[in-house]
Amino acid sequence: MVLKVALIGSGAIGSRVAELLDAGTAPGIELAGVVPHGKPRTGFSFEEAMDVADVVVECAGVAAVAEFGPRSISAGKDFLVTSIGALCEALLRKTLLDDGPGRTFLTTGALGGLDAITAASAGGTIYRITVESRKLPAALIQPWMDGETKESLLEATGPVELLRGGPAELIKAFPKSTNVVSALALAAGDWDVVEAVLIADPAAKQTTHHVLAETSLGLFDTRVTNQASLGNPASSALVPHAVVRGLRTLANANGSFI
Repeated sequence: MVLKVALIGSGAIGSRVAELLDAGTAPGIELAGVVPHGKPRTGFSFEEAMDVADVVVECAGVAAVAEFGPRSISAGKDFLVTSIGALCEALLRKTLLDDGPGRTFLTTGALGGLDAITAASAGGTIYRITVESRKLPAALIQPWMDGETKESLLEATGPVELLRGGPAELIKAFPKSTNVVSALALAAGDWDVVEAVLIADPAAKQTTHHVLAETSLGLFDTRVTNQASLGNPASSALVPHAVVRGLRTLANANGSFI
């Protein structure tokens, strides 16, 4: 049986996933089409995707998750999310994870060790998870910042802590930096135990995430440094490969880590 996939978005992630699927890196998976997002709706449409696809893959940001996720799962399609920071919003999270008949799957190419945290949550207690993320100052400029704040940040000669708080605080101030904290909260099954520390660092040529998870079953200390996507420096180059790996698992789970 061939698993037919529709992609939402044709940016750095979506275009690379399409290339990988077209190159035959995932036998048994067929790219049905790419639904453009944030552009004039021409070509392959979401309605066409609902007619032919088994799985809809979001590659277009948190707004696309809210727009297409509920519609996909209500139509009985599986929905694979890359912008899992969107699930910081409680109502959307409930819709995607508790409603149906379609299923929601999550992927992240920016972090490892989520399986250990999930297992520790199932078999013990998660006391506290701290994630310190370091990015270049330019990647953290936000529309709400005034000119003086932006200039000060861009001219910083050392690390600057911009935020320390939970997922709710992070998504309000830095919505494009929520994927990792959201992933950790989902793995822990508790949105109150995760604290994000966001640091602008002019020496951070690559984005680094340092996770310290304190649990009743052990202390997990993980550090991941991601190679940036050539098409979008704010995104990890690993994400498209994580998406394809997830699709391969859906198509044929035999021998795959789950």
